[in-house]
Amino acid sequence: MNCKRYFTGALAAFMVASSAFMAYADGPVTKGTDPAGLTSAPGETIGAGNETAGEAAETVAAAPAAEAQSSNTTVTAGETTASDNSAAGSGTVTAGSSTVVAGSSTVTVGGALSSGSTVTAGGQAGPVAGGSSGIITAGSGKAAGASSGPAGVVVPSVIGAGDLSFAGQLTDSIVKVVEKYSYDQMSRDISSLKSRYGSHMQVNTIGTSLDGRSLYEIIIGNPNASKHILIHAGIHAREYITPLLVMKQAEHLLAFYDSGSYQGRKLSDILAGVAIHIVPMVNPDGVTISQFGVSALRSADLRQIVSQCYAQDQADGRTTQSFERYQALWKANGRGVDLNQNFPALWDSITTGPSHASYANYKGTSALSEPESKALANLANSTNWTMTISYHSMGNLVYWDFAGNKVAEQSKELAELVTGISGYRTNRSSGKGGFKDYVQIKDSPIPSLTIEVGSVACPMPASEFGNVWNSNQSILAALAAYAADH
Repeated sequence: MNCKRYFTGALAAFMVASSAFMAYADGPVTKGTDPAGLTSAPGETIGAGNETAGEAAETVAAAPAAEAQSSNTTVTAGETTASDNSAAGSGTVTAGSSTVVAGSSTVTVGGALSSGSTVTAGGQAGPVAGGSSGIITAGSGKAAGASSGPAGVVVPSVIGAGDLSFAGQLTDSIVKVVEKYSYDQMSRDISSLKSRYGSHMQVNTIGTSLDGRSLYEIIIGNPNASKHILIHAGIHAREYITPLLVMKQAEHLLAFYDSGSYQGRKLSDILAGVAIHIVPMVNPDGVTISQFGVSALRSADLRQIVSQCYAQDQADGRTTQSFERYQALWKANGRGVDLNQNFPALWDSITTGPSHASYANYKGTSALSEPESKALANLANSTNWTMTISYHSMGNLVYWDFAGNKVAEQSKELAELVTGISGYRTNRSSGKGGFKDYVQIKDSPIPSLTIEVGSVACPMPASEFGNVWNSNQSILAALAAYAADH
């Protein structure tokens, strides 16, 4: 075999594999309506934010370990040769007599990564569970314990230690990575997921936003189980990468519910004893403002409030941004209340932030003054939860503690589990009035975490999602397995 030719071909294959962006995107989001059958139930200068590392400067240091994105290319084992098909943008590289298929998800060329990260079964690079260095494995055949998987799923041919047999990319995924994952798109995706995976999921509404948008709850697993996990995202408007993340996590659990496994255990067996409740977008009005501006609000009163917030924040010197940029940086709900400073967790002692409605950091007129925070608090008090997870961005951090935390030991144990998978750092909470803080100190306290994803300022571009997904794709399965055992 010609060594020079082999090296050239192998290098070309590796470059394609390591630079490919996650092949989830499906074009721009278009506006729509709430899905049929999902009806509503009754019901510049940034100040110091709650549990949001680096927010004051809108920047944060890069994550401790850089992670490659290589989820849409499969390189099969065998003699790799240079080929005309390896031209930039072609998506196809000839590998001996085999072909790298665009849209598939596993890199299977032999050799270890010098960076200590791994290309997992899902094709995403990142630390393996437990933090050990991983290997890009050559070989073929099904993963141990894995079946052929549901229709439209590329089943990974090799599963290394710590990998997931359900982490493969879905070739016909419903939830797409887009620049602005909107409430309307999410609502349509929930309806589509229910149509495809209805036997494994339930959809409820836990309340209604100020602007009349339903607050959805997705339940995956056994609703009658004794173990319940509450996941929520999108409580801060400009952090709308987090609803996209949890919707992607939900879709992967559903797609591999019957055929997948986690650490040698069937996913269906784990979920038989656990119910995962996901509230993907707690603050749909705020997300709408951040993505599309005040004109996208339905209520004229709320549109006026946003304009008044801008005028007051300008007068106070809280912003020098244009109105367009001010709206993009919107963090609050539809009437300028920071929902994650609106919970009864030392709420009275919050003295930072403005004394009036604002795009960020206004605690409200009283704890739980807002329908969105009240709906989430009611949900938190409705069930004997095993744990809760609050997804935020940014910082690549996990917050687990709070003054007066009644479940500190259990929360720290959860944090160690999550950081072992994600590679994120842990930190103690310094803010007040947050959801995690509230559920850790209330009667019947709940072990809880806040997970801050991503390393660039919000709103995060879609290009950041690959890194976020790499660190979080297996978190829900890991938490479900943990809950089943505790």
